[in-house]
Amino acid sequence: MNASIPDYDGYEPVSQPAIDWRRHLLVLWERRWIFLTVFVVAVISTLFWLYKQVPIYRATAKILCEAETMKILNIQDVATTDTRDFQYINTQVKMLQSRPLAEQAAQSLNLKANPDFLPGASTNADYAGALAECLTVEKDRDSRLIRISADHPNPKVAALLANGVAQEFIRQNLHSKLAKSMEALNWLRQQADELKPKVQASETALQDYRDKNHTVSLEDRQNIVSDKLKALNTALTQAHTSRIDAESEWNKVKALLDAGKKPSEIPSAAADRQVSALRKQLNDKQVALAVLRERYGDQHPMIINAVTELREIQVKLEKACTEAVENIKATYLMAKTKEDSLQQALRDQEDQALDLDRKLAAYLPLKRNAEADRQLYDSILTRIKETTLTGKLETNNIRLVDPALPPVSPAKPNRTRTIMMGIALGLFAGGALSFLVHRYDDKIKSYEDVEALGLPQLASVPHIKPEPHDEASRIVTKDPHSMASEAFRNLRASIWLNPSAKTAKTLMVTSTVPGEGKSLAATNLAIIFAQNNERTLLVDADLRHPVQHKVFGTTSECGLSKFLTDSMSLDEVIQKTEIPHLDIITVGHRPSNPPELLGSSRMRELLENVRQRYDRIVFDCPPVNAVSDPLILLPHVEGVIFILRFNKLRSVIVARTLKKLRDSGVPVVGGVMNNIDLKHGGYYYYYYHYPYSKYYSKYYQQSKQEQAEENRRPSKATGSKS
Repeated sequence: MNASIPDYDGYEPVSQPAIDWRRHLLVLWERRWIFLTVFVVAVISTLFWLYKQVPIYRATAKILCEAETMKILNIQDVATTDTRDFQYINTQVKMLQSRPLAEQAAQSLNLKANPDFLPGASTNADYAGALAECLTVEKDRDSRLIRISADHPNPKVAALLANGVAQEFIRQNLHSKLAKSMEALNWLRQQADELKPKVQASETALQDYRDKNHTVSLEDRQNIVSDKLKALNTALTQAHTSRIDAESEWNKVKALLDAGKKPSEIPSAAADRQVSALRKQLNDKQVALAVLRERYGDQHPMIINAVTELREIQVKLEKACTEAVENIKATYLMAKTKEDSLQQALRDQEDQALDLDRKLAAYLPLKRNAEADRQLYDSILTRIKETTLTGKLETNNIRLVDPALPPVSPAKPNRTRTIMMGIALGLFAGGALSFLVHRYDDKIKSYEDVEALGLPQLASVPHIKPEPHDEASRIVTKDPHSMASEAFRNLRASIWLNPSAKTAKTLMVTSTVPGEGKSLAATNLAIIFAQNNERTLLVDADLRHPVQHKVFGTTSECGLSKFLTDSMSLDEVIQKTEIPHLDIITVGHRPSNPPELLGSSRMRELLENVRQRYDRIVFDCPPVNAVSDPLILLPHVEGVIFILRFNKLRSVIVARTLKKLRDSGVPVVGGVMNNIDLKHGGYYYYYYHYPYSKYYSKYYQQSKQEQAEENRRPSKATGSKS
């Protein structure tokens, strides 16, 4: 019995893109009259505006701001500007837009006498302001070209204005440079006149000082004295070193002499060359004497001669040692004398240097002043001559490179661009207004709107023709393969998949207001139940406006009102239909007190009896907001199917109706969106709901088979098979 049908909450519909352009296009199609109206108004307004506009011609002249002027003379201008800086170009653009330039150009062009410039204007008119309004000044990117554009209804006047402003700007730039040169020349001459007596005075003071000190140039003497000081310092340093060495050597010798040593015993004396030679001779004689004594005696003549020669050498050696010691002392004394003399010479030279420095302290300032004054005076005289030449040479770094010519076609208005902008504006405004109206239109027209009310969406029924008050409204039997028939089958599948509605025998079909198609839904739902082999009873409980007797073509003599007034039995009011497993109870005669009859004990008796006979009882009840009849029947039903007509009611009204139903405690199974007009924007609703319909259809056959198996089992009420 329990089918393995996936739960509704587990179904994951096909993911839609973040921006679904189809839905936006369908919104535009739904509001197409608003969109087309706004679009047509925008285009017509654009065309009318173009018709009213006067064509404006634009003439453009180009001037070049060169980085440097032509160098004919190898000298620099007095008034210079860093024309390599792009701030200079921007400054020129601002100057071209200034009013003083416009006034000068208006006078140069004599615009007051030109009737084509301002036709009909008086002589007191603001011609300069009008000229400034006609001008547009722009610089070319990454270049030194400046475009001067003039707009005017007359193309010849436009070219005249552009060229006139360009020529006037060039003339003013040249005049400004010449004026600066003359101003600088006058200033230089004034400075030269002021410097001339000052130069003469400083040079006279310098010459007087030279005469007083009997010198031509103290700088040369300063160099000589400095060189002598350096030489004396070097010589004194060397003499001081030599004296220290000699003094140290003499002190060692003197200490040995004072200790009683003989000169021959002093090492410093032994280092003398003569002493060294005599010591060598003495050693040689001693060796020779020793050899002779081995052969001869002491009285031998050769021995006597050798001893005599040895003694003579010893005497010479003693004398040489004494002289060596005296030489060490003499060297020390000479070194000391030389050092003292150099120190005295250095002191004398330092005195001369100090005296020279005192003289230079007064001389150098006089010389520097005289030289500075002379140099400044000479440079000013040179600059005066250069400025005089540059003033005579008219050079200009701004020139006209592309004169303006009379244009052959108007620049404004640009008809093609304006029309395209009008079309774009119309499209944008129409689309924006359409989406704005759609945004604030809170009528229920999509499954999101239904689910926002907390109402599960069960099915979506498209528009059905003709009106649902005749036999043709039984769409599931008349056209079983239509979209509407499939929608009602999806409704039955949705009820089957709903746990609370699956076992509910008594279902109420109602709506908010009349005309939403609740009778159509009740009829086709009952037929679908019957076609699924469920014993079904359709009860027309709308005692005020019954329609089911027309739909099924039955008699109106017997009906629910007869049973509730004890005029007929239940079997008499139940009528068979040509549809198997489907019975119907019509209203019969319209009573005057429907609420009392629906709330009577006879109504409860009817419900108890039909629950035992049928698997499904569908009540076609009146709208909730119209009468109180459905609220009286609510305690006797097990579920409510709520019908909503596409794009008819606001969500706030439907929400209030649903609150009344929920307050009764009876579960609202879900909602059915009815009468969806696929040709007027309803398609997007049906498309977005269609994935759920496919889901329900997928298991429709399986649920149908399970229901058939259940119906084959013995009935609890009759004990027979359906």
